[in-house]
Amino acid sequence: MTSSAPAHCWVRPPGHASQAPAAPPAGEPPIAPAPHLEVRCHRRLRGPYTGAGALLRSVVPELLAVEADLVAARSIEVVTMAPELAPMVPAPPQTLTNLAGPAERTRLYPVARTLRLSQGAAELLMDWARLLHPGGVAIAFADLDDADPADREFVSVLLRRCDPNVLTVVAEADSAEGPLGRALARFARPVTRKPQAQPDRPADADLAQLFIDSDGTSKDPAIRRAYDGLPAGQRASRHTARAEALAALGEPSLRLGAIPYHREHGIDPVGAGREALIAACDDCFDLGCYEAALELALRGRELVAGAEQPEPYWGFTHKAGACLSYLERGSLGFAYFDELRRITADPDVHMNSCYMMAMLHTRHLPPGDRDEFRALEWVNTAIAIADRHPDPRQRVFLGAFMRNARALVELRRGDPERSLALVNEAIAMTDADLGPDEQLLHRSVLLYNRAQILNALGDHAASLRDYDVVIGRDPEYGDYYFERAGVRRAAGRYDEALADYATAIRLSPPFHEAHYNRADLLRELGDDDGALRDLDYAVVLDPDHVDSLVNRVDLLLERGETERARADVDAGLELDPGNANLLSARGALLADSGDTDAAYASYTAALSADPAFAAAWANRAVLSYSAGRPADAVADLDHAIGLADDPWLRVNRAIALQDLDEHRRAAADLDVAVAALDDGDPDLLYRRGVSRHALGDLDGAIADWSAHLRAYDPGSVSPHADQIRLTVGGLLTGDVVARAELPERVS
Repeated sequence: MTSSAPAHCWVRPPGHASQAPAAPPAGEPPIAPAPHLEVRCHRRLRGPYTGAGALLRSVVPELLAVEADLVAARSIEVVTMAPELAPMVPAPPQTLTNLAGPAERTRLYPVARTLRLSQGAAELLMDWARLLHPGGVAIAFADLDDADPADREFVSVLLRRCDPNVLTVVAEADSAEGPLGRALARFARPVTRKPQAQPDRPADADLAQLFIDSDGTSKDPAIRRAYDGLPAGQRASRHTARAEALAALGEPSLRLGAIPYHREHGIDPVGAGREALIAACDDCFDLGCYEAALELALRGRELVAGAEQPEPYWGFTHKAGACLSYLERGSLGFAYFDELRRITADPDVHMNSCYMMAMLHTRHLPPGDRDEFRALEWVNTAIAIADRHPDPRQRVFLGAFMRNARALVELRRGDPERSLALVNEAIAMTDADLGPDEQLLHRSVLLYNRAQILNALGDHAASLRDYDVVIGRDPEYGDYYFERAGVRRAAGRYDEALADYATAIRLSPPFHEAHYNRADLLRELGDDDGALRDLDYAVVLDPDHVDSLVNRVDLLLERGETERARADVDAGLELDPGNANLLSARGALLADSGDTDAAYASYTAALSADPAFAAAWANRAVLSYSAGRPADAVADLDHAIGLADDPWLRVNRAIALQDLDEHRRAAADLDVAVAALDDGDPDLLYRRGVSRHALGDLDGAIADWSAHLRAYDPGSVSPHADQIRLTVGGLLTGDVVARAELPERVS
């Protein structure tokens, strides 16, 4: 077998035969490298981060011994994915969100948080590989077909980001669907693994217990048959015993996988099983692992359906609808909220259902499916129920919460003043009736929302005052710094904005928006090198973010790095074929290479995509003029100037108009340009003189040409001096005539 360059590896699981990777070329198939570590990813073991957590539990102790600061910088990722490591790593940033109890948890993590966590963990693993395995290391991931989407996302990030010379991923997966399947198809090659010796089983082995001890993950048919053959009572007792043994270990991640599995199949499924599923579902929901929470909620619904106590069923049903909403599958969430309103008259259930219906119509549905009027109807109903809550303190809290929800609806309806009034009302309610230490998270959210509304209204000073208070109350929540940076930039406080971006980046798992926005500010401040570094990293974090590619193309073209720019244009247009900015950039690259016909077509495509794109009109005009079509150039420049009046565009139009002998329009354009560019090119005066002379304004022409000639230093001569002298030389004053004389040829 010939050797080949290191590459990530895609292994087909034994016994599977569906969507396997294509067969390698004829000859001996490549063999996957022997892994340094192998982790199982079956979500039934430890929930959403079964594989990532197992990997970190092996890697982090090694890394702590040699470079603890690297672990400290990724403590959020470590503690979230492998909570068992919390006692040995530096404490992650403590925010009001993760400190809030269940009754005060009113801020939820975005769906994208799992991707951010995966990015940070991937960087930590690459650091580990470089430091402790400089010759390269392989990690194998098994059971990916049964992994939670969070673990599959993690492996897909590793495949995309890890240099296989440093860290080789060996992924065992049959399914080619979703982000993981796409990553495998793009970044991995099909391989086989050497047959692995299976441990000998004693003849009297308790096969059924082996299935229990595998936490229901064994695929051995004999083991499964033995388990299925157990009497129901004995099977339940064994599940309960396994749950008790796992609980005694005190490892938090087991509570998200194996423990609820065994409890729901144990001797008390409707009691202990229900409580284990509720706890696991709530924990996954609070972590932002909404796919895992959804699965647990659906299992819980099935488990307690028809039970004597309806409240758990209501809770699971609400969670299922909420998860679908946050996962951008909101159209499927309606049925769960409809069911809740149908099966009970409980006012709290109806209030929460109405709130979620409002959020679906204003936030969670695709933009084209949203209905702000329906959202207003639903949120007003929620307010009406909240204001009648029998508990006075809950009445205040819930009333403020629902008014804050309506404020969002009003903002989406285009009424920021009404939105601001509602948030102010909610703040006044909580300040008047709650103690200073009550509902701290929700009260910080109210101030944060007011800061956003004030910023939208253009009151940057008031917005920043609220951000300052919010950050004072919750100083380790990175998103607040990110948002304040934008307001500080808008207020012209650039250094403070940069400081906020740096703090947001330090306190948060990696997210491309911070680097994208900071790059834009750095470029405005003239730091092109810093801007490019941020854009490079933003594209690494999210290679499908087209705006990052657009901005990098623009910067690369300005720096003359045409090959990199061309690669970004190609990548961006593959993602968004109708992107006007990228089509225009492609036109510029084609024009520079001399392919003017293709450049013209690319500019035309850009204008078809965005007829309001002034730069594309202007650039196409240049091509038309260069091709000897001044009338076409004027027509394009008419569009460009109508969209974005600019003195240099008027100069270009004046030049084309002069070719068409339309000197009156040309002179008018040059009048504007000369006034706007008083320190500009003296050529403008010459050109206006040409049009004035053509219009019979001899005095005006002489004045312009005289000023044009005076703009040249002694010893230098205007390139138009001969023409001026031939046209009106006898009418020029002495000093101007001298400047119009050509210097003697130097022999």
